[in-house]
Amino acid sequence: MMGMQRPRTVPLKHERIADALAADIQAGTFAADEPLPSEAALGRRFAASRNTVRQALAALTDQGLIMTRPGVGSFVTFHPVDAEPALGWASAIQQKGAVGHVRTLSIREVAAAELPTGLLGSIVSPAERLLRIERVRQVVGARTISLERSLVPAVVELDGLPEQGLVDESIIATLRKAGLVAASGEQWVDVGTLGERDAQLFDRTAGSSVLVSRCVTRAADGTLVEYAESLMDPDYFRLHLTF
Repeated sequence: MMGMQRPRTVPLKHERIADALAADIQAGTFAADEPLPSEAALGRRFAASRNTVRQALAALTDQGLIMTRPGVGSFVTFHPVDAEPALGWASAIQQKGAVGHVRTLSIREVAAAELPTGLLGSIVSPAERLLRIERVRQVVGARTISLERSLVPAVVELDGLPEQGLVDESIIATLRKAGLVAASGEQWVDVGTLGERDAQLFDRTAGSSVLVSRCVTRAADGTLVEYAESLMDPDYFRLHLTF
């Protein structure tokens, strides 16, 4: 009688190599746009065959950390992005030299009750209607690095937004065109975990850790401009504080 096969718990060798190289890349040992050591050199470092090394490099490519040029070598594409909401994610990513794009998943009208309780009634009337904008930001290989959900006032100037879409795929540009300009704001960043649906968007397992940013911006008169909650891949974002 054949026994039941036990699930594998020990990572395969190419997975261990990929994890070690990913840690080196994220720590800055191999900087953005720099080449990795040759396959032969990596084989010597990890006492692995060339085929195993190539499997590890393929895994890093799937993660969006490197790109391989046939006959030339593998180059780091990882560009850590400082979480600077005033700059805007798109600008921050571009300044780091990373290639990224944003995809709008949905824009729909919702009740103000979707705001956190602490904001409801203070800067937004409970009877007010809001627009909920959900987007994903992706980099090379269509890897999702952030999921962003924003709530903005459903002012007359934004009528038709669900059908027309954002101005240049930018919430900031869209709000400015509607006369909604931030004069002040607050941001909170902590660590959270992905639920089932969000994990699918990130192509990760449910329960994986992410950075969670919650940011509220206000107009000069104290009214709401935007409340944004962003789930950010910690492999790509970091918090930078200046004192």
